[in-house]
Amino acid sequence: MEKDLNFYKKNGYLVKKNLIPLKTINKINKIVNDVVTKEKRKKTKIKNQGGTQSYDNYHFVYNSNTSKNKEILRLNNPQNRHRLFHNLSRNKKIISIVRKLIGGTVRFHLGKLNFKLPNKKKGSEIAWHQDWAFYPHTNDDLITVGIYLEDCFEKNGPLKIIKESHKKKLFSHHKNNYFVGKINTKINKIDLKKSISVVGTAGTVVFFHCRSIHGSAHNHMDSSRPLILFGYRACDAWPLINDGNPHPEVNCENYDKKKIIGK
Repeated sequence: MEKDLNFYKKNGYLVKKNLIPLKTINKINKIVNDVVTKEKRKKTKIKNQGGTQSYDNYHFVYNSNTSKNKEILRLNNPQNRHRLFHNLSRNKKIISIVRKLIGGTVRFHLGKLNFKLPNKKKGSEIAWHQDWAFYPHTNDDLITVGIYLEDCFEKNGPLKIIKESHKKKLFSHHKNNYFVGKINTKINKIDLKKSISVVGTAGTVVFFHCRSIHGSAHNHMDSSRPLILFGYRACDAWPLINDGNPHPEVNCENYDKKKIIGK
C-alpha cells in the first residue's frame, strides 16, 4: 500500500484493476437496467432541474426539461434507494484504500451514476474541472472514487486525469462572474499532454484527488458508458457551502451518520 500511496501523492490518482468482482458488477448492472427501463417508461413531465438539490435526494437528471427525446444523464444518490449501491459505497476494499489516501478518517459525501451518452447526443463530453470547485471544504482531504460498470476504452470516452495537477492552484471555474463548472485551459495554460486515460474492464476502480483536473472525451460508441462515482471526505473536512449533499447545518444527525471510519 505504501507504493500506491506514494504514487497517489505524486500523481493525484490511483487505478486498481478489477477491484470489484464481476459477480457484483453484474448484479448492479441488472438493477441499473431495471430502474432505467422503468424511468424511461414514465410519461410524467420532467421538473425543472435548476437550483440547489435536497441533501439526500434520489433522482434522475436529464439532458433537457422537456419530455421529447429526453435522455438520462445521471442518477443521483443511488445508494439511498438500493442496498447493492449502498454496500458498494462501503466496500471494504474501497474504504481501506480511501482511508490510506486521505489520512485515516472517512466520511461518505456523495454518490451518483453517470451515463455517458453516445457521441451524437448532448452531454457526451465532460469539460476539464476540479471537483473542489463544486464543493469547497475547510481542507482538501477529499477523494472521488470511480467504478466502471462496463469495459471502458478510448472509443467510449474514458475518464481523463492530468497527472500532478492536484499540486497546482485551484483554478477559476467562472466566466463573466458566473459559475460554469469548467476551467479555461487556454487562458490558464493547462498542459493537456500530461493527461492520461483511465481505461479498464468492468470492476476497475479509480481514486482521484479533489484538486486533480479531470474530464472525459466524447463517447464514440452507440451505447451509453455508465460510471459510478462515490465521494468521500476526511472527518475534519467541513463543507463551506451547501452543495446539496449531507451538510451539518441542514441535518447534523444525518451528517454524523455518514462517518465510516473515525469520530
